[in-house]
Amino acid sequence: MRNKNVAAALVLIVLGVAYGYLTAGLPKRSLPDTPDPSFFPWIITACLLLLSVALLVQGLRARRSARDATDSAGGVGTPTVFLTLFVIYLAALPFAGFMVASMPFFAALMWLYGERRWGWIGAVSIALPVILVLVFRNGLHIPLPTGALAGLIG
Repeated sequence: MRNKNVAAALVLIVLGVAYGYLTAGLPKRSLPDTPDPSFFPWIITACLLLLSVALLVQGLRARRSARDATDSAGGVGTPTVFLTLFVIYLAALPFAGFMVASMPFFAALMWLYGERRWGWIGAVSIALPVILVLVFRNGLHIPLPTGALAGLIG
């Protein structure tokens, strides 16, 4: 697994640098209190590079373990469940909105990837969508979808 992580990290770092270079020349907007089109590619580039470097460090520090052998066995359970959950989440977004749809989605992902502490699952699956809504609404001035359900309630 170590060699795969290192190889994937190096490829992702190259892609991140190339993406950053290609989007560096996007035009600037002069509207007040709004992010311009060149702002989001820099966020994507920074996140991609940060996560790629973290993967590279993890791959370089990792030791081969018995779990690596079981990972290469090739089970399709977890990716299939993840993709199914993601499709359900995307279908629920227009009706339920970001906040309501994201909470069970994040909780299910945490459970799927091994978290078993119910308090932690509940706290993170509630806090993460709230934080994201606050960042997008207050920091970036971009409202996230509220969904048709909000129109029925309010």
